[in-house]
Amino acid sequence: MIAKVGRSTSIKATIEYLENNSGRVDWKEAHHLASTDKEFVIRQMRDTASMSRTQDPVYHYSISWDPDDHPDKEQMIETARRTLADLGLKDHQALIVAHNDHVYKHVHVLANRVHPETGIAWDRWMDYKKLETSLRSLERELGWKEVPGHHIQLEGQQKPKYGQTLNRLEAEQVKRGQQPFFVHVREHAMEDFRQAGSWKELHQRLAEKGLTIQRGSRGTGGKVTDGFEYANLSKIHRSFSMKNLEARFGRFQSLDQIHQSKNLSKAQKTFVGFEKAFRLNQSSKAQAFKNSLQLMMKSMKTISQIKQMTKSLLQVSTPSNPAFKAVEMMAKPIIKHLKQTIRTHEIER
Repeated sequence: MIAKVGRSTSIKATIEYLENNSGRVDWKEAHHLASTDKEFVIRQMRDTASMSRTQDPVYHYSISWDPDDHPDKEQMIETARRTLADLGLKDHQALIVAHNDHVYKHVHVLANRVHPETGIAWDRWMDYKKLETSLRSLERELGWKEVPGHHIQLEGQQKPKYGQTLNRLEAEQVKRGQQPFFVHVREHAMEDFRQAGSWKELHQRLAEKGLTIQRGSRGTGGKVTDGFEYANLSKIHRSFSMKNLEARFGRFQSLDQIHQSKNLSKAQKTFVGFEKAFRLNQSSKAQAFKNSLQLMMKSMKTISQIKQMTKSLLQVSTPSNPAFKAVEMMAKPIIKHLKQTIRTHEIER
């Protein structure tokens, strides 16, 4: 399992991020809260946070399992609660949110650093080491794939190496016990870089993990981003530099350029915009494109038209792409409504 610690200092902004697309929320679980309702959680956490002078009441982290691990809901909740306890946050308010927008299982944990009784803010010193220790113990206990941590290794594990010089930001992240972005990409997308047979396949594989390849700012080299952080391609691995990738696939083509070379339908063009905004964490743009797709579906008079439109999107996406899954989820209630309408008309006849 891999843990990644967020940076937000706002309770509301963090919850908005976790729930900005209801289609990707699989389930929610409350910890020392009476409800998972968004407004209730924000109000309760803010009331508790007001007991302290801290300007940073939020502690947000995610836990990702290996694609070959298949924890059920109860195990994911138990993992979240075990990590909270091992961090020293067992008695604090927390919201656990599972997302379904990646091929691997993962949960987000939003914890209130302020204790609900004492009003004292939890000290996050050595937090990442505590998180790694907790995850390593759970992996071995439950038989999940073991990931040698940078701060803690179990018996028989070797400490992984970064392999390249860290820049100032990455060095500071390591110092704080956080995982540099390029290490995250290595651990989640190394096989995609190795196995892809074309620019299109590589782009689509990475899109499933919320990653995008872009040209360097000076028109040379390349980088990969999740919409928040960036890493040079060569830092992922020297064989994945832009020069080496172009030797494999030909001159670099962005996913936009690949799509523009095709005669796409209006629905496909709208979906391409939605998928890109979704992948780059551009929430307002993604919502606008999603609303347009929803209006298109609602204007259709038959179920077969909606299914045909959804199927056409696979020409510019993949079944595992989180944006495509979101569109599939959006289509279900529209299809259900059409079915009910058809049954009503049949009864009236």
